[in-house]
Amino acid sequence: MTSAIDRAAELLFGNAERVLVNVRFLCGGEPNLSAEHLAEQIVLSETQIRAGRAREIVNVDEYLTSLSA
Repeated sequence: MTSAIDRAAELLFGNAERVLVNVRFLCGGEPNLSAEHLAEQIVLSETQIRAGRAREIVNVDEYLTSLSA
């Protein structure tokens, strides 16, 4: 079985035609997240994007400010 890290790497970097990948990790204050956990989040995010269930956030700073208000 392929690990989440291998699946995430393939999703992010396995397509030679993709010229840009912009991934940001907002860990919610958790200083000790594992690489495996972050990879699982990437796989989950890609699944949501492909299923049309993801919401595009154009201005990350504005979005995060609205959450904290």
